[in-house]
Amino acid sequence: MLLKIAPGGPTPVFRQIQDQIARLVDEGSLCPGAHLPATRVLAGHLGVNRSTVYRAYQELWSRGYLEARPGSYSTVRARLRPPGPALGQAPSGFDWAAAAAPAARAAHVGSLRLGARRAAPAATDDLVDFASLAADGALCPVDELTRSMRRVLSRRGREVLGYGDPAGYRPLRETLARRLRVHGVAVTADEILITNGAQHGLDLAVQLLAGPRRVIAAESPTYAFALPLFRLRQLRVRGIPMRADGLDLDALERLLARRRPALLYTIPNFHNPTGITTGQAHREKLLALCESRRVPVVEDGFEEELKYFGKAVPPIKSMDRSGIVIYLGTLSKVVFSGLRIGWIAAPREAIERLLAIHRCGALSGNMLVQAAVDDFCSAGAYEPYLRRIHRVYRARMQALQAGLTEHLPARGVEWTRPAGGCTVWIRVKDRPASREGALLEAARREGVLVTPGSLFFADEPDGLCLRVSVSGADEGRIAEGCRRLGRALAGVVGG
Repeated sequence: MLLKIAPGGPTPVFRQIQDQIARLVDEGSLCPGAHLPATRVLAGHLGVNRSTVYRAYQELWSRGYLEARPGSYSTVRARLRPPGPALGQAPSGFDWAAAAAPAARAAHVGSLRLGARRAAPAATDDLVDFASLAADGALCPVDELTRSMRRVLSRRGREVLGYGDPAGYRPLRETLARRLRVHGVAVTADEILITNGAQHGLDLAVQLLAGPRRVIAAESPTYAFALPLFRLRQLRVRGIPMRADGLDLDALERLLARRRPALLYTIPNFHNPTGITTGQAHREKLLALCESRRVPVVEDGFEEELKYFGKAVPPIKSMDRSGIVIYLGTLSKVVFSGLRIGWIAAPREAIERLLAIHRCGALSGNMLVQAAVDDFCSAGAYEPYLRRIHRVYRARMQALQAGLTEHLPARGVEWTRPAGGCTVWIRVKDRPASREGALLEAARREGVLVTPGSLFFADEPDGLCLRVSVSGADEGRIAEGCRRLGRALAGVVGG
């Protein structure tokens, strides 16, 4: 067994020994059952300390390469599944597609579709990203969050490094309850469950309210990543068309007259994807319809804090007198996407049942991150940060509206004018959804990334649509993106 050791190099000697022996085994040069030299012998041969060889052998044993018995040689172990030439790249010998449950197979197909239908980047570094809805990482308050993390570790380290309360870090729940009262939602900390983002909260609500093959109602179009979740839970989605003022209440009333869905999922503020915000009267009638039929409402307030223009409208949850509204919130769209701090606000009985479901799958949340977020808010850093991103996103939305007005075809194209949030919905009139591929290809050639509208429909798309977002581009890039998108759309509208 010839090994080449480089003492004093960047790689520790024990790891050089370990890696070279592992490679000999993987290549088949050392076969199962082969004896390795005793640690004393190999140490003398290599001119290293015996403890160095011993440590290398121990690492190889822990990785399953060796068998070792007291008073005996270390021997190469017959591994159950030796890796191929590229470690970890060997193909699976098991048919995972056949073994997967039907709902899991449908989720996999949906995931592939979501990935495939997003317009791929053009072959240029000059891409304008209108597809991303993630919070702009360049705006993230890194320094303030770092200070909060350090304070929490120094003051509450033992407390926050354990499992903690499954409902979430109580001081943060109290902070969120105070924040919700700003929006007219009167809840206590005991009526809040902290989740791993709003998506997790939606999943918990769906599991609470709807079993397999139950019908649920949702806006059409709706949040793209809600649809594969609904399919995974084996739900049947009845889409309610979106109008200029929000969900079509007449269509909802007709649906409720025929059957009682397990829930209504709605995004009344800065709707994803359309950007529409519904008015007070619309929300009151929607709630009254659902109350009359005893249909729970799952209200997604994922961008509740991102109001830039006009007067704020209180959430549907603020009008809830019957206790039928489950409200979902998140900081991921406000602070940064990887934060994964969301919450559910609901009556206490609902929270207790949601908590039981949550504990089955997650035991508890990340207390350290939750405590750091609470410190960030309690230290007074959140409000100045919120004002800052309001200024930035307001300017971006104004730049987008100006750019669309200047560069999109004057006839045949219409788009929404949101009061907040980050998304605008563009519709090409009198053009079928079948032209979507041509539009995406044209956008790709022009160097602009957009999100195809078909992703947001449970059934057939309502014509040729697309979503654009301002969260991933500054004002200069937005202006350039509008020029490029205008050229792409001109070919489709004129064709």
